Amino acid sequence: MIYLSGILIYLSILVAVGLFKVKSVKNSEDFMVAGRSLPWYILVGTLLATWMGSGSLFSGAGLGYRNGLAGLWSSGGAWLGIALIYFITRRIRNFGKVTVPDIFDARYGRTAALLATITTVIAYITIVSYQFRGGGKVLSMVSDGIISLDNGIIITAIFAISYTVLAGMFSVVYTDVVNGVLMAIGTVGALIFLVLQIGGFGEIINVAEVSGKWQLFGNWSAERVGDISGPVIAISFFVPTMLLLMGDANMYQRIFSARDGGSAKKAVFFWIIGVIVLESVISMLGLTGSVAVSKGILPDLVANEISNLSEVTSASILEARQAGSESIIPAIARYAGLPRILGLILVSTMMAIIVSTADSFLLIPATNLTRDVYLRYIKPDADEKSILFISRFLVIILGFIAFFLVSQFKTVLNAAFVAYNIYGTSITPALLATFLWKRATSQGAIASILTGTVVTILWTFFLPNWPGFLSLHPFLQELTYPAAGLSILALVSVSIMTPAPKSSLLDKFFNDS
Repeated sequence: MIYLSGILIYLSILVAVGLFKVKSVKNSEDFMVAGRSLPWYILVGTLLATWMGSGSLFSGAGLGYRNGLAGLWSSGGAWLGIALIYFITRRIRNFGKVTVPDIFDARYGRTAALLATITTVIAYITIVSYQFRGGGKVLSMVSDGIISLDNGIIITAIFAISYTVLAGMFSVVYTDVVNGVLMAIGTVGALIFLVLQIGGFGEIINVAEVSGKWQLFGNWSAERVGDISGPVIAISFFVPTMLLLMGDANMYQRIFSARDGGSAKKAVFFWIIGVIVLESVISMLGLTGSVAVSKGILPDLVANEISNLSEVTSASILEARQAGSESIIPAIARYAGLPRILGLILVSTMMAIIVSTADSFLLIPATNLTRDVYLRYIKPDADEKSILFISRFLVIILGFIAFFLVSQFKTVLNAAFVAYNIYGTSITPALLATFLWKRATSQGAIASILTGTVVTILWTFFLPNWPGFLSLHPFLQELTYPAAGLSILALVSVSIMTPAPKSSLLDKFFNDS
């Protein structure tokens, strides 16, 4: 119960910080972009803590558990995405808006901005939903089932919504720094302890090699039903993560929050380093956890999930493998015999990071709906008090929607990659084109958004139920390839066939000063 108490105390402290920061919120810009006053080192912390949510702590660790080194293909997409964004960071900050739809409105017009808003809301609320699930898993495990998964989800949702409503970006960014530091201590410390307990890194390599987990592409049979090669699957994990990262509205909103372009660029540079280190540590925790299971140090969570199946099929076994392995980090905290203080740091920061990611992905769609719908179409002359009220009200409403979405996805991984593909294939191509390709047009952007969204929905919810789906070429079975490929094709082809934008429109998007 000490772990549970530690988590609840730490989350209460976060809410208290939010209450303290309320006085810093004097207008909507303070709530949305922290008054554009953040120094680079604060930006690094908040960028890192926002990205490292349930997607890393559960699905990333689970991929490491099931596939070993190959699990890094997913996080590798983020590394490349951040590296590419680094070169246009100054342009993004100098543009100086608040939301991604602001960018679309300025470059492509209101229709594209509205479509970007709708897509962002759908994708980001899905991401929030699996943060709630991740938090529920942690609370259930550390309480030995005293708190059920469902009740854990409710508790996580309450803390995340409350925390965001209080002070917006001001409450998020400063606690993110502390969360990021403590998470680094907790994950690195847990990895070192577990490696020593197993018998050293050499033993881990030996066991991993025998099980096919010390390979570039790994044992991907744990990820798919059917005959699909490792490289095809690996890249299908790599690309959605990369596309989400390069278009992530959280990143843009934080870059907009920087003091200046130089601070933003420095923050992104150190963010790359932080993500590479922590994603690698988390993946290795998953791999090391699988070795610990094979040696009887940890309970076999995958076997437990499979034993509880009411119907045993290839698909249900696959889902059970994913669900069981996703809980490896809380299992390490709970059962590996970590020093008490290290275990407390690990589980508390896990919850804090989950809440931190949830609040960021709540704030973005609330901000988008406030600025890009309420202020544009409903009440353009609204005063600051009304804008703040609407922003906070929307955080609550979207939080409730995310809560009800939790039941639609059985694992964090499933929800994550649906969200990644919806956003990455619909928004990212046109968004990057605003700063990289002067020939992109509003018609091309609209075509790209609609194509990415429609293909993702069809491939996720309809085509897999078609009897002939498994007979398709693997490139067509993996959602990433048709969704990203057709979205980019739509952007390029329609832009070329339509009149080029006026040069006077483009200057503000290519400002490197």
